Parts: sequence; C-alpha cells; structure tokens
Amino acid sequence: MKSLFKLLIAAAVFAGVAVSDSTSFKVHVIGDSTVCNYKDNAYPQTGWGQILGSFFDGSRVQVVNYAIGGRSSKTFVQEGRLDEVKKNLQKGDIMMVQFGHNDRYFGSKAREVPFDSLGYWLQQYADVAKGAGVTLVYVTPMNMNMGANGRNIFTEYNVVGKMEELAKKNGAVYVNLNAKSYNAYSKSWDPAYVSRYQFKMFLPGEYPNYPDGVTNDGTTHFQESGSIAHCQWITEELESALKNESYISADNKANLTQLVSALKPRYAFTVKANVSNSKGLITHNQQLPGGAPLTLHVSPGSFGKKFVGWYDDDCNKLSADSNYYGKKTLYRAATYTAVFDGGPACQPTSHGEEDSGDNPTSSSSVGPESSASIDTALCFTGVADEAWPSPIDMASPEAGDGWTEANHEGFTGQGFFNFDNSAYSTATYNVTSDQSASNARVMIRYSFQGNTDRDMKLTVDNGEYDVTFKSTGSWDKWDTAYVEDVWVDALDFKVKLASASADGGPNIDMIAFDIKGVYRTGCSPAKVKGDAGSSSSSESSSSEGGKTSIFDNLPVAGFHFDAARQTVTTSGGLLKVQIVDALGKMVAQEMRQVAPGTVPLLQKDARMPYGRYFVRVQLDGRVVMSSFLYIK
Repeated sequence: MKSLFKLLIAAAVFAGVAVSDSTSFKVHVIGDSTVCNYKDNAYPQTGWGQILGSFFDGSRVQVVNYAIGGRSSKTFVQEGRLDEVKKNLQKGDIMMVQFGHNDRYFGSKAREVPFDSLGYWLQQYADVAKGAGVTLVYVTPMNMNMGANGRNIFTEYNVVGKMEELAKKNGAVYVNLNAKSYNAYSKSWDPAYVSRYQFKMFLPGEYPNYPDGVTNDGTTHFQESGSIAHCQWITEELESALKNESYISADNKANLTQLVSALKPRYAFTVKANVSNSKGLITHNQQLPGGAPLTLHVSPGSFGKKFVGWYDDDCNKLSADSNYYGKKTLYRAATYTAVFDGGPACQPTSHGEEDSGDNPTSSSSVGPESSASIDTALCFTGVADEAWPSPIDMASPEAGDGWTEANHEGFTGQGFFNFDNSAYSTATYNVTSDQSASNARVMIRYSFQGNTDRDMKLTVDNGEYDVTFKSTGSWDKWDTAYVEDVWVDALDFKVKLASASADGGPNIDMIAFDIKGVYRTGCSPAKVKGDAGSSSSSESSSSEGGKTSIFDNLPVAGFHFDAARQTVTTSGGLLKVQIVDALGKMVAQEMRQVAPGTVPLLQKDARMPYGRYFVRVQLDGRVVMSSFLYIK
C-alpha cells in the first residue's frame, strides 16, 4: 500500500472509523454545465465531473455523472432528474451536488431561484440523501472568470454561505470550491493564465473541434486543464473536511472516510521552461494522481522566443506543439520542460521508478439525452452563410401541434411547420450542439398574414426566451425574428416553440444559430462558406460507409492533394503523414519513400470513425499540408 494511503488510513483510525480496501461504492455527481460530461467533439471543453473518476481507485469507486448544462437546483428537481438519481442510490454511496451558476436570480428565466427560495431547493438533495443512507457533499460553485478585478459573484448571490449553513444543519459535507478557485483566479494566478488555460477560450487552429477558435465563452465554461485543477481542489477539501469538520454526522463521516481512503496518491507535477520570463504563460505546477489527463500548455509569444518543443524529465521530446494533450499522467513525480531557442539544452531531472499504477479508473456517466434517428432529408446539406453557420430545418418537429406543409412559396428545406391556432400549440425539436456559448444569437425565419402580432416562447435546452413575430403581409413572404443572448451547452437538448396566445404561431421555416456546430440530432454540422472544404469540388465519398473527407491544402509548389481520390501528387521524396484525433491521440502515422507521381495519402486504410482530425504531411522534412480533416 502506498504511503499516502497509509496516511489516510491513520487519519481514519483517529476518527474511530474502520476502513476496508475492498469497499465498493458510487459517487453520484449532480450539477450544471461546469460539471457535466461532454462529447468528444466538444473537447477540450470539460466538466469537473468528467475528470473526477481519475482521482480515485476505480476498483473501489465508480463516478456516475448526472450533471447537465443549464440546470439549477430547482429545475434539476422539477424535471424529475433528482428522482432518477434517487432510484440508483445505495446505502454508503456519496452524492455530490454543485449548483449556483444558473440559480442566480435576475427575474427573467424559469431556472432562476430567488435567494429566499434557494435553501428550500438545496434541502431537497439533503432529504433524498438521508432517506437513502447516502452522504451528501455540497460543492460550492467555482468562481467565474471575472478578469483582473477578481470579483466573486457568489458573495452577491450567497449560495456559498447557504450551502455551508445546510451542511451544518444536515450533518453533511461541505466543499468550498468557490474559495479555492477565487484565491487561484484572483490572487495566485495571472488573469491571462486563467483565461487561456482554465476557461474555454481558444485561438484559431489550436484544437480540431474549434478551427476558428472560441472568444465568446471565456467566463463560465472550462477546458480540460481547468477541470483538472477543480478536481485537485475538491479532493483537498474532502481531506480537510475529514480531518477538521466536527459537524459531520457519524454515518456521513464513516462514508467520507471510505471516500478519502479511496483517493489515489498524488504526485508532484512540475512544469518549467528553459528560459526565464515572469510573464510567460505556461502550465502551473500541480499535485496529480497517475492516470489523470495530461495537459501541457505554453504560449510561445509570452516568452518572446521560438518554441522548440515539450521534453520529459529524461529529455525525450514529446511534441513540437505548444499544446500537448491526449496522454495520461505518470504514477510518479514528473517534470516537463518547454524548450525555446536561445536557452540551454534540456537537462535531465532525476526521478524515481513509476509505481505499479494498479489503481484502475472506472468513471461512467449518465447522459442527459440520447441521440435519435431522423429523416436525413431534414438535414441541411447546403453551404451555410458565415453569419449563420448553423441553419436547422423546422419542417417536421419530433412533436408538435400543427402540420408540416409546403403549400406556400419561398420556403427553404423540406417545408415549414404551421402551428395550430391555439394558445397551447407547440413544436419540439431534438438538437445537438458541438460547442457552448453564453451569448449565442438565434434567427427564426417565418411568415404569416394578419393584423395582430404573434407572441411565442422559444426554449433552447433549459433557457426560455420571449419572441414576437410581426405580420409579413402574406403567407408567401418571409421575414426573420431574432433572439439575443441565448445560452447553449455542448450537448443534446430540445428546442421548443410554444404559442403565447390563442392565435397560435406563424409558419416556421427554419432557425439558425450564429455559432457553428448546432444541428438536428442525427444530422451532421453544416459546411460553412469560407471554411476549408465548403465547396463540393473538395468533397468526396470514401470507400467506407459513404463517409466524407474534406482537406485543406497549403499552396506548396510541387505538391497536390486530390480529395476525391485521397491521393497526393509529389516530386518524390520521404513522405510522412500524421493524423491526430480531437483528443490528441495519434490515429494514423506513416513514413515512406515515394517516387515522383501520384500515390495514396495513406498506404494502409486508417478506418477512422466519424469526427474531426488534424492532418499533417511532410515531404523531405518540409510541411506541405497542415490542416483539418473532417470525416462525416
């Protein structure tokens, strides 16, 4: 047994509780978009519940993540999600609850909770936990990215204090993630570091899933390295609560002891550069378990020198990319060095042998929605406008009160939806988003002939918005209405339009989002004008399942890539091809000598699944193609 584990056993004995290595239980995680699991095509956006399992011995602890974006402590209960969790609870399990971001009250959204009602909703979780013999852990919401002013919004809407009060009242466990994150964001870390490497703010080309980067979502949602930090802080708070908090009930302390004893040993994770710059942006040192996601970030521009690559503590070069990810941390202390031109050569760092790593991680999750099949005729197959890159055909909802029709001129797609003239008519659509945004814009294309405005409610996932449609003067004339500041999470959700008057709604032709990667569930993201491969000439069907590959060529003399045949024409030489998936894993790599002429890009069929990839081609050591590969 490792030394840290022995230390935790000693702490448990001091508390008068016996600990068994063989105890097996579940941690049920409840929360919002800062906690939930995300699909691979949203990487590196990550919730902390997605990472938490890697901090525990998976043979003893299973983490089940029920968190879903856009929910508050109230709506998670109202939608019956807490009841679903309740069915799966077993005595001795742990239930972690984090809410607050969507609870904040502005008086405009159904999910918002007036502060005088917050205690009522948070108490619901304590009641369920008590009834099931489960230990409740209140996790306060982490601070948002407020920039250099360091403002903590949760001192204004004091969910932090309310959770502490309820923990003491119920003998539950209290984890102050808010204080940990606030101190890091505003005191320990440079604001630029927080924005670049904790929150979801990406430069163009950094990640295959975000070829254009992300600049509109850097205050709330997190990238993988941010969620890793949150998990480190949560585990530190759990250990502290076990040692120091006397208000925790005896049963809950016994369960907490089992949880803390199942934590994997954490090792020093040291990151440095071979040149000095106090303003340099580089991954900070941490204490991490073996088998956790390994992410290394450095901004070469902040050091003012050319970046050479990442090197491990034996001075093996890991990558020439300033963002290194898709690997796992070692079961030992490890040092990583960012090497720049003009600095000394990498110097090896002594280290011990890696531990056996015999603590497997088994973290499962429960998804908020399941994907559904759809008539592919409803999928958008054209080239979308750059301003509205995510058009969605509204002709045939999954459920609706009205008719799908095509009896008027000027509609797009397969037709339009004609709402029943009723105050209760609705249309609901299953929609998927590959990215999140806190201020997306939605356009709705409609028509109706009449003298009275038609008011409706637009629901996007759990957010509800008012929208007014004015007469277009004719059923054959179409106009657009706009909804501002729409919250979108990277998951499957429902879009619903509901009448607000007896007149029902207008004819709805389509909606569109101003962010990429939003589409009817079962379809694929739209190609966008101006993107690589948006024209049909650069698109082809491969031999496997009709998948489509889209490449972008660099203008290099003597090299040509033929997308239709997936071949390259070169003047001959040493051809090296590397293809990396969206999680940073190498899925295809070949190096071979080729004669002048046309040859297949890959000598062997890579048989890659649907998704987005980086593709990099070198000829005699010179990069001749470096771009994105889409397989749809």
